[in-house]
Amino acid sequence: MIFNMKLATSEQIKEIDRLATSKYKIPSLLRMELAGLKSYEIIMKEYSPKNTLIVAGTGNNGGDGLVVSRYLFLNKYRCSIIIVGTSKIRSEDFKKNLSILKKLGIKILTNWKDVILSDYDLIVDSIFGVGLNRDIKEGTKKIIDKLNKSSIPICSIDIPSGLNSDNGKTYSACIKSHSTVTYDFAKPGLLTDPGASFSKRIFIVKLSTPESLSEKLNSFYVNDRFFNNFFIKRSRSSNKGSFGHVLIIGGSKNMSGAVALSGLAAYKSGAGLVTLCVPQCISNNLKRKIPEAIIVDIPNSQDSNTIDEKKFLATVKTNIRKKPTCVVIGPGLGNRNDLMAIIKDSLEFFNCPIILDADALGIASKNMSILNRYKNRIIITPHPGEMSKITKKSISFIQKNRIEIAKKVSKDLSCISVLKGFRTITADSSEKIYINGSGNEGMATGGMGDALTGIIASFIGQGYSMLDSSILGVFAHGKAGDAIATKNSKRGILASEIIKELPRTIFSLENNPALVPEIEKVENA
Repeated sequence: MIFNMKLATSEQIKEIDRLATSKYKIPSLLRMELAGLKSYEIIMKEYSPKNTLIVAGTGNNGGDGLVVSRYLFLNKYRCSIIIVGTSKIRSEDFKKNLSILKKLGIKILTNWKDVILSDYDLIVDSIFGVGLNRDIKEGTKKIIDKLNKSSIPICSIDIPSGLNSDNGKTYSACIKSHSTVTYDFAKPGLLTDPGASFSKRIFIVKLSTPESLSEKLNSFYVNDRFFNNFFIKRSRSSNKGSFGHVLIIGGSKNMSGAVALSGLAAYKSGAGLVTLCVPQCISNNLKRKIPEAIIVDIPNSQDSNTIDEKKFLATVKTNIRKKPTCVVIGPGLGNRNDLMAIIKDSLEFFNCPIILDADALGIASKNMSILNRYKNRIIITPHPGEMSKITKKSISFIQKNRIEIAKKVSKDLSCISVLKGFRTITADSSEKIYINGSGNEGMATGGMGDALTGIIASFIGQGYSMLDSSILGVFAHGKAGDAIATKNSKRGILASEIIKELPRTIFSLENNPALVPEIEKVENA
């Protein structure tokens, strides 16, 4: 597997910068020069500005901005600099670059009263970098507010000033950038909510950083190139047993569609065999909807709406001839408290990976401790509302802390968690995180989660690890949605359309040469 898009936290970036200089003797001034030069090149390609205002802090991020201004000036483009007093201490590399600018005679403004924003067609934001760890002072907040209110595009250096690069929160104020040029590694806070809304586009450029310094990074952005050399070759002599047996437990009188979508998605992703364990009240309906599946009729509950939990395990033992390679519990199951028995019985009886989704998560959230005995065998796939029930935190809190929540839940429960939403986050018990780069807002329709669960289960059946199946399932699901959006629109995409698109999507991933570009680009909007 090739990890093309590693992510780095602020502490990791500081350590990489330190080791680049101390261990490999790469001068920090040289790295600043490269950062400024490559930022200048992107700025010229994307904006071709006639008159640029560089708003610089006094640290190394400000120094990067000064290098940009030098290249603009030396190439005969108009520019001005205004320095924001972010600290009483100026970094050494900042001071060296400022000295060069003064000798060149570049215009350096000293008072904001002298800044007429309408004179400029681009603002370069280099006030704060990833080292910021405190709320912004009132004077600087006013400057940021003034820049945000202007209609001039803003290009941020490394990160929009005021953004926490680790989690996407803001330090009381934040630049809203049209684009951000970041160095060596994308930052998690740039890619997930709430931080993704502060920069429409992200360019990731490589500096002279030895690859060995990235070996300990354990966070990744998942795009097409992630799947280079990823897929297991399917033999011509295969049979249905070669590609796994997915068993799905769910369905209720008014929710037969959920389990059908999950089963169809498993088949269309490549599973060899799918069994649906459903209440008798919907079995005939499902036999018509998905004739390729094995249907195990479980006796109805007393109200004839859901599975009779007391007869579930005995029926399964009698009717399941082939051991499943993955079990899904939850699509359309119903939310009666007594259905907890089905989850407990399944955990104890089946000796394979188990995915808890939808109604099963709602039921299990009342006693998540039942998962403790099944370390590294469980995948949970909550949307923010379900994660709220699991963690007893508000949905708003979940959305503002998506990375931390996914990591903590996975570690506490020794499971893989797939926190769905914009840039779905997959985390495992070792605290690795994978931020998904596919999908769009048109997929915000009923049944999407059921399809995703079936896809993940299918890949487990085909021989991929639980973690790889989760990452691939999430990406393929979103990429199928993107293909539909390209042909039609980002509105009203149905889960059934995703399922039909899956074979083409998976084929394209298997056969995509996915050459790594010199500069990676991520679209946030």
